[in-house]
Amino acid sequence: MGSHEPIAIVGMGCRFPGASSPDELWRLLLDGRDAVTATAPAGRPDGTAPDPRPGRLVSLAGSDRSLTAREAAVDPQHRVLLATAADALADAGLAGADVEGRELGVFMGRSADAHQAPPRVAEPQADDGPGTASGRISHALDLRGPCATVDAACSSGTLAVHLACQSLRTGECDTALAGGVGPVPGADPTAEYPTAGMPSPAGRSALGSDATDGFVLADGAAVFVLKRLGRALIDGDRVHAVVLGSAQASKGRTAKAVIAPSVEGYLQVIGRAAANAGVNPGRIGYVEAHGNAAPAGDTVELQAIGAAIGAHRPAGQPCLVGSVKTNLGHAEAAGGLAGLLKAALAVRHRILPASLHATPPTSAVDWAGLRLAPVPERRGWPDAGPAVAGVNTYGLSGTFVHLLVGEPPAGTSPADGQGSRTPPAGTSPADRPGG
Repeated sequence: MGSHEPIAIVGMGCRFPGASSPDELWRLLLDGRDAVTATAPAGRPDGTAPDPRPGRLVSLAGSDRSLTAREAAVDPQHRVLLATAADALADAGLAGADVEGRELGVFMGRSADAHQAPPRVAEPQADDGPGTASGRISHALDLRGPCATVDAACSSGTLAVHLACQSLRTGECDTALAGGVGPVPGADPTAEYPTAGMPSPAGRSALGSDATDGFVLADGAAVFVLKRLGRALIDGDRVHAVVLGSAQASKGRTAKAVIAPSVEGYLQVIGRAAANAGVNPGRIGYVEAHGNAAPAGDTVELQAIGAAIGAHRPAGQPCLVGSVKTNLGHAEAAGGLAGLLKAALAVRHRILPASLHATPPTSAVDWAGLRLAPVPERRGWPDAGPAVAGVNTYGLSGTFVHLLVGEPPAGTSPADGQGSRTPPAGTSPADRPGG
């Protein structure tokens, strides 16, 4: 077990607007669809009425399957995480009996910031709190490895992945579930955002564009099944992609406010992630940006990506930059996980979907000087060598997380014809009692 050993992504599950699986998300991205809806459709999983305001998003359809009566009565974010974790395990070919009693780690991100109103549940339970999200999964599936729920605001989900990778590399566990959940239907979690000028008046999320005017809030969740690559190869696992390295950092007082990002913070975390991966920054062909569509914040992020990565790129081969938030909106604690899903699928297929609403490019950034370029249209991978992508996230806590994602080894990917590894019907962990 080495500090640079890649971590294999052997299973994935998600719930995002317009996509209840990674395959559906990939098709949405390839088609260049915008899942932001002017009027939310019916069918919210907690039974509350749809929110008709422009820009609101609803997904999570079918997320209540195979839950016990007690689970169905608890926090809707817990329900979504349970179902998404079951999907990820099924995608990894793991049935309930395969994981029960094992020292399998569970690391989940869930933000409990001041903007998140309490969930609407008929009979709140003592175990409905934000910190018990991971514990509920461990209890439901009888998992006995490390277990933690982390809150770093919008970096919560990617921080959970980083901590899972560390646990795997130290041998604390041999398999880990890592993921997170963002806002779900219920009480309005945006009540205090308008005073900060954060939501987009146009009801669309953009990155690096003169049209950037704020974000759109989204519902969503994603869970990944992770193993050390060497272990995954021994086990004969199908590998979606590999996490080459990861890092977290705080900006300290390099910005005027706790919630504000800084160039120094981004530079520090990208440099740490590259060192952890043993990767020259010039090899990073694409960055899935945090891109929460705050004009000043996006400018800081793009300047940092240019200094940390673009400056090391070959002349005439800029680092490409995009954001899945332009398709889905911002799922807060799960927003970076949507970006990780997109990056994993992009390196696997060597295709970059379009980043929507990218034109005209913002004049606040010297794109050519920074050796950066947007991705306004779908295109092939920019480099001939192995694909490497960065995933950038930043939380209002002041926490930066950066993940470096690489394409899977030849012969191990679903694209190589291994096909689905879903267990037989009736053996999914979601079919087992718990909670």
